[in-house]
Amino acid sequence: MTDNPESNHISNDQIDPDHSKPLDVHTWSDHPEINRLVDELWFQVVEPALGGKSNNKGKSDPKRQLKVLLLDLYVAWLDDPTLCIGVNRNNNAYQVNSRYNALHISRKIVDVVDVLADTGYLDYRHGSHDRTNNGIFSRTSRIRPSLKLQDKFAELSVSPFDIDHNHEQETVILTDYETDEEGNYTKSNGKKKRQFIEYNDTNFTNDIRRDLEAYNQLLAETYIDITTLEEPFVVRTKKDGTTQRIKIDQSKKFVRRIFSRADWNCNGRFYGGFWQQVGSEYRKDIYINDNPTVEVDYKGLHAAILSAEKGTVYSGDRYDLGSVVCPRLDQKQQRKAVKLLVLAAINAKDRKSAFGAFRKAQPKGSIEKTLKNDELSLLLDTFLQKHPYLEDGICSDQGIRLMNVDSHITNYIINKFVRLNKPILSVHDSYIVETRDVEILRSCMKEASLHVVGVDLAAEQEIPSYQDIMATRHQDYDTYLHLFKSVLMEKGQQKAEGYYLRYKQYQEYKNVYAK
Repeated sequence: MTDNPESNHISNDQIDPDHSKPLDVHTWSDHPEINRLVDELWFQVVEPALGGKSNNKGKSDPKRQLKVLLLDLYVAWLDDPTLCIGVNRNNNAYQVNSRYNALHISRKIVDVVDVLADTGYLDYRHGSHDRTNNGIFSRTSRIRPSLKLQDKFAELSVSPFDIDHNHEQETVILTDYETDEEGNYTKSNGKKKRQFIEYNDTNFTNDIRRDLEAYNQLLAETYIDITTLEEPFVVRTKKDGTTQRIKIDQSKKFVRRIFSRADWNCNGRFYGGFWQQVGSEYRKDIYINDNPTVEVDYKGLHAAILSAEKGTVYSGDRYDLGSVVCPRLDQKQQRKAVKLLVLAAINAKDRKSAFGAFRKAQPKGSIEKTLKNDELSLLLDTFLQKHPYLEDGICSDQGIRLMNVDSHITNYIINKFVRLNKPILSVHDSYIVETRDVEILRSCMKEASLHVVGVDLAAEQEIPSYQDIMATRHQDYDTYLHLFKSVLMEKGQQKAEGYYLRYKQYQEYKNVYAK
């Protein structure tokens, strides 16, 4: 929570449409101050303006929609007063009875937006529809609290901890890509538009939803933060050169499983936690309940699964070709390139798309980005000569199926930790736990891979665990001192004042709440 809400006041300068987030329709709170603000604006502003236009009290009660809107605006304003919210004015954007719309938000929320904008409570910018450039320049309408509404927000003493950011939100998601009447993919901002698929529940969906409910409850009771951050956000540069601000707080821990291609056998990975977005350079500084952590991952998981399915277990360095076959790369560069190329090829339908995906993922100005198709073919062919049993899995669109396999592995591991009441964070094929729990994790990873794949898949970790460090104490004291100073002491010394403040606020809130 902002210590001085007045500092969040901004003038109604021009809205930056690219500095925005979509409207979150699962934000809720029954805090008395929120209810008073909603009542005030509803009876004095919104209801008189709407008249009989939108005054039903059914599932899509407009007063409830006003509340959702105000809460999302308030949360965004506390985090970043320049941030605006995207509101879709398309009638098809709001399916009242959808399982993905727990609060039954309807098109009526647009009427509420219009009233607040017309009466000076919102800064507003119209959206646009690009019909000539594959939707690259399409934008939803943008809103932001005006100074008039900011004054109302500044009077509130509502903590972010008092707001449920995922109220009754569906955790089992089935998706596909949207198409037009001719079967062509529709696009927005140059990207294929994903759509949520309605489905009937089965034993499978009910089971994994119960698993996710238990896991999210454990995460909700767990404090997770990055100790080196003075302010609770990370700014990352995306592949297109634009920057992305990733918020780090206790509302960004809600996890869902997302299945793709309208098929329960495609994808199914766990998504949602902020730790998945911040990058490895920040993940190493994650603390769980103010305790240091270790990240352990499976070694070349998808290639290892394909190998296991062919009855082959490879224990060496799979991506070391033995000699440099691409003269423009040194040994280290070549190994890294081969690893990324094989991953791209596993996910691709053919070599052309694999090579394109590889180059797209490389940093601007790098040698790897300039590698020609014949150079990449040479690397891939040399790799397959070394591992011929993998040829059927290369450039055959296996990635989406293998993601489903690894999601079952992750589900096994997470469920085990939930039963032990021990927090765990997943980044698809890697897992972050408190250092004291790393041996439990490694044992569980072995169990999970044997259970799902039938093979003990190799795991690795970059930073030694607390147990690893302490084990050297009586074996090699000099090594112990080096590890202790470079890992444990360094982590402890890197705690920013902002982290201490956030953790203190969390503890104080929990203590008050417990009473």
